[in-house]
This record gives sequence, structure tokens and C-alpha cells, in this order.
Amino acid sequence: MFADLNDPVLQPESIKAGLIPEITISEGLRIKLDEMFSQEEKAYSKIWGATSVVQTDKSYVFFSNQWLYLAVMCKKYAQALYQYCDFFDNHMRTDTDVMNCVKAQDYSGSAYVNLFDSENDREYMKKFINGDQEFRPGKNLVNTGDKIRSCKDIFGSCVLGKMDVPNASSAYLGNLVYYLAKRPALYDELENEISGQTEVLDSAIKLPVVVKDCAKAIVDYIYKLDEFESIIERIEIMDQSIKINTGNTDGLLPEGNWLRYMFARPSSGMFDPESSSDKTRVFDTEYLIKANGEEYRCKLTTEWVGTDITEGAQGNNYLQALIKLVNKYYSDVLEIKDEGGTYYLHVLKKEFLISDLPDVFDSVFAERYITSLLTKPFVILTGNSGTGKTRIAKQFSQYLERTIDGKRNWLIVPVGADWTDNTKMLGFYNPLEEKYVSTPTLDFILQAIKNPTVPYFLILDEMNLSHVERYFSDFLSAMESDEEIPLYKVSGKKAKDGEEITIPEKIRLPKNLFVTGTVNIDETTYMFSPKVLDRSNVVEFKPEKEAVLNLITGSVDVNNVSRAGNGVAEGFIDLASVIRNGVCNVEQIKLEQVREFLDSIYEELQEGGFEFAYRTVKEIRQYYAAAYELQKGNFNLTRTTDEQIVQKILPKIYGDRKQIGELLDTLEEKCKNGIGDSSEEMTLSLKKIEQMKKRLDKYQYASFM
Repeated sequence: MFADLNDPVLQPESIKAGLIPEITISEGLRIKLDEMFSQEEKAYSKIWGATSVVQTDKSYVFFSNQWLYLAVMCKKYAQALYQYCDFFDNHMRTDTDVMNCVKAQDYSGSAYVNLFDSENDREYMKKFINGDQEFRPGKNLVNTGDKIRSCKDIFGSCVLGKMDVPNASSAYLGNLVYYLAKRPALYDELENEISGQTEVLDSAIKLPVVVKDCAKAIVDYIYKLDEFESIIERIEIMDQSIKINTGNTDGLLPEGNWLRYMFARPSSGMFDPESSSDKTRVFDTEYLIKANGEEYRCKLTTEWVGTDITEGAQGNNYLQALIKLVNKYYSDVLEIKDEGGTYYLHVLKKEFLISDLPDVFDSVFAERYITSLLTKPFVILTGNSGTGKTRIAKQFSQYLERTIDGKRNWLIVPVGADWTDNTKMLGFYNPLEEKYVSTPTLDFILQAIKNPTVPYFLILDEMNLSHVERYFSDFLSAMESDEEIPLYKVSGKKAKDGEEITIPEKIRLPKNLFVTGTVNIDETTYMFSPKVLDRSNVVEFKPEKEAVLNLITGSVDVNNVSRAGNGVAEGFIDLASVIRNGVCNVEQIKLEQVREFLDSIYEELQEGGFEFAYRTVKEIRQYYAAAYELQKGNFNLTRTTDEQIVQKILPKIYGDRKQIGELLDTLEEKCKNGIGDSSEEMTLSLKKIEQMKKRLDKYQYASFM
């Protein structure tokens, strides 16, 4: 239910105050922000182009629209923090028995304990209430007179404590972020607009100033990155502990005891704090280290000394050794820097380049598939059975594969003919057992939500073995509206291997989830409706002769795909985010030529009832943006237009000769003439139109599939 507020992934990016750009917002977003402030403050508010004014219950507040940028920078932390505030206000504050436990600090009382599904959630809420400074900034929620403070005030203190804004002029920045955290859809819209105006100023995570907490943040990050794979040769397994062998660091660290007792194993008396008579000497997080063909459970010790980094205690030497280790063995993806006495973890993301792909992706089809994924997170691959649709989707997932907590970031789910509703994908609540029965797909989505910087690839194999709308309609709606998908209305849990795993009441599809559906067309499958086709790029797979014949000679290994280097998967996410936020570097004159071409076919499409609307045009533009970034200097306007005609326009056309005969003739002529001043034909579209016309002659009816 609750996130660890110290999770490095949640921390606001470092802010260089002098580099914060001027922010402008669209009229539609301005109106929505006006409404938000009016609802919250019950008074006059006005969002302007560069400066905003809001009348609070005390006075007027003026703030620069650069505050909107700051709000976006702390979005992940703010939304995680708001979950605590929302739960406290709606489930605890009005319950007298629970409040008595809170005021007495009796966190073992049944009224408090029964509110939560897990021990972790109980402990996290306890730390939130008590103002545990190692967990969050700000004051205790209960003041000295046993009065309960406003969660909004605590929220603001936490945000300002995390943002590290020089001379923050007003606590109203905290209010702004609080109001946005209450409105996830509006927060997303603001993020999208602002992300489109700014470059990433500094993709860095500010690390805690307390030595042991700084070490914990670093260890957590590299564990999520590769489960210590990059330093596994330096790790030595002992009976009760796991240490870093400083003598095996290629001369980086002196031999000695600097990282002698880094992790505690279950056999030590420190592993379980409840059984130890001493103070807690390990952190709660458990790691699984894979070495020597075995798996070893362990926890990071707190032997780093609880002093500040600037105090120069012995624990700081341990920390310096850890930082040197990370900077050497993770140099391709991370760099930890001391900036004025504060440490920042810089994430060195790598650019995703089509030229770096292995040979198995050396085809027009593969490039169209990847371009489509960047454009929108739902792609349909169609073609004859056995042509390699699933294989190409799997191979690309393997290329960007990451393993986090023992789970990889791609999943193939075979669709069954019995999929008559969404329970096969999202599970259901079992009222008899009072548990939520999850599915591999839902577990996978929850995993993606936990790791927003990593792409997650869901492959629905033979997607049309059942009616797609029956089991996939929630996904289609959520992809367009960005609204949450409700799962249940009562407290529910899922049981798995004896563990209790909490399932949220509703989920929002994460931006890092990419869904690919493979489709076979035969008498056992169902056709797609225009609603489904309109919400995807449809890429028809016809194997190229050279690629097929290469299987005979074995010149290309289609079964093994080497994984991309560290940072490339994150680079793919970044590129997709930029494109979907509306950034398009295609020259304006070329976009005008696209507009003229689409205008020339619009009326003919409209007469047949196949016209395209706002969504289609937006996604076509995004496809041009993606193709431009991938192809760099080789961008071809005719080829890209050809791909969009065959992927976005033709799939929606179907009917008898009277309905589509003249339309196909018109489209054929337009595709022969090319676009703009080019006389280059659109070969993909022409081949498909020719196929559809032949079916029309033979069966008096034709469709794309």
C-alpha cells in the first residue's frame, strides 16, 4: 500500500535554481489549474502565463510559474507521500479508537494493527506519524498537546524539506504540490506540458546527509539496477556476513577492513532485530545475492555510523570506499559526485539508437515495430502464422531486458478462447475467501508501476482468439483517458506461496508499460473492431526473403539476442516520453507537406465513413517524430508517410465494392504520386491496396486483415 519514502526512485531530482526555465502553459491547462485553486481555496484564483496569484484564507499569494516546474520535479515523491495523508485522513482521523492509539503511541493496539494488511505498512505509517527524521522531514503529526496537525501542513514541510529550494519564499509551494497530488490526471497533464518545454536539467538524485542513510540509498539503487551483478566478483560470502573484498578491487581500495561487514546473513544475531538484545543494527530491506550458483539472503548493516557526511567520522571512510566502488564498476551508468558537501547520484542514461541494434532487427518491419512502440504503447502485429511476429516482440524485449527483484521486465501471455471478460487479465475479488485473486498480467503491471524508469513489455500472443473488446476494453479506455482502472471496492489481498501481497483498489496504467498484441487471421479467430484498430499502429509482418534464407546458412542467430548496455533501456523510456509529450523535430515544411497529403484524402475517407479524427492525427505526428529521431540523417518523408497510411489509415477500411471501390482507387492514385515534390511511390501502401482490390474482385468484399 505505502511506498518507502526513502526509496531513491521517489526522490526529487536535484535542482539548479539558476537553470529553472520559464514555464508557459496552454489555455486548457490554465483553466483546469484555475478550477483546482478555486475548489481548494474557496476564493479568487488566476493562473497567468508566467506568474500566478491565488487568494488563500489569509492573503494573496503570488508565485512564478517556475513553481509548476518544481512541482513536476517532486511528483513521484509527492504522490507517494499523499497516499499516507489520504489514508490517515480517510481511515484514521475520524476513528476514536485509532486516534487514542496514535496519541498514546500504542502501535501494537488492535485498533491500529487491524487497519493494515502488512507489517511494513504499519511501520511506515508509524514513522510517518511520528515524524521520524530518517524517514521524512517535518514535524510529528501529533503535537505536544495531543492535537493532530493537518496532513496538508505536514505534507508541505516534507516537500520543502526534500526540494532544497534556496530561500523558499512561501509554504504555498507545498500547497500547490498537495493539490496536484490529489489530482493524478491533472498532475500528469502538467508534467506532460512542462516536460515538452524543458530538457532534463540534471538527472541526479540527492543523497541523504547521514552516512548510513546515504550508503543505504546507494546500495538500494545498484541492487535495483542489476542485483549487484557488476560487483559480484568483489563480494565474499562468510558464515554470518557478506563483505566486499577490498583486496579484489583492481587496486582501487587498499586491502583492509573498510567494507568488512557490509551485509548481515540470517545466521547472524543482527539479521532479525526482534531477536537482538542490542539496538537495531540492520536496515529492514532484504536483498538476495546470487553468487557461486547459490542465493544468499542478507540485510545491509547500520555499521556506517549515524553522523553527517561532513563530520568526517570513521563511517565516512566506509562510505567513501563504497562510492569509489560504485563509480568504478558502474561507471557506464552511474556517477556519484560531491557537490558542495552534498552527494548526488547522477544517472548516466544512454541514447537509444537504431544503429546499435543486433542484426536480428535489421529489417524494415523491425524498425516499423520499434517506431510504433515509441509512438504509442499499444501495437498490433499481424501476419500469417509462423512468420515470427511473437519472436520479434520477444527479441526486442530481451534486448532491453532488466531483472529487478528476480523478475524480468517482459512477459508473454497466451490469450485463450475463453477470455470473455477482463478477469483473465486483471483478476477478481473472491468474496468467500475475502481475497483478491491476481493474475500474472496484473502482477506484471504492478511491477512496472514500482519501477517507472524501466520499460516493461507485455506481449499478448494470439490476441484475437477471443473478442478483444470483451477482455481488453478497460485497457483501451485507460490508455486514452489516463484514468484509473477499478479492481474492487472492498479490502482485498492476493495469496501466493503463503505470502500476503496487497492489491490496490485501482490502478493507472504506467507510462513505462508497452503492450504488443500478435494476431493470426484464420477461421478460428475474431476480427478487430474499428475502435481497437483506431487505438494502435497495425504492423503487418511479411518476412523478407533475405532474412528467411539466412536461417539456412545460420548467418544470423535468431534465438539469442545480446542485452543492451546499462542505460539503454532507460534511454528508450526517455525517448518515448519526449515523443509522446509532443516534441517533434521534423522540419515545418515537411509537416506542411504531410498536412496537404492528408487533406487530399480526407473527403474521400469521410464519404465512406473512414475519416480520421484528432487522435489519429496526433499519433501520426508522433510517429513522424519517432521516425525522425531513430533515422537521424536518413529520415525519409515518403517512406514514413507510406508506413502511416498502411498502419493507421488502411486498417480501418472495409466493405463491399460500392462502399470502398472508388476509395481504394483514389488512395492508389495518391500513393503513386507520392508526397510533396517527391515522385517516390508509397510501395507498402500500394501493395496492400492491390491485395484489397483483388479480394474485392474475388469476394465482392475486402478488409485490411
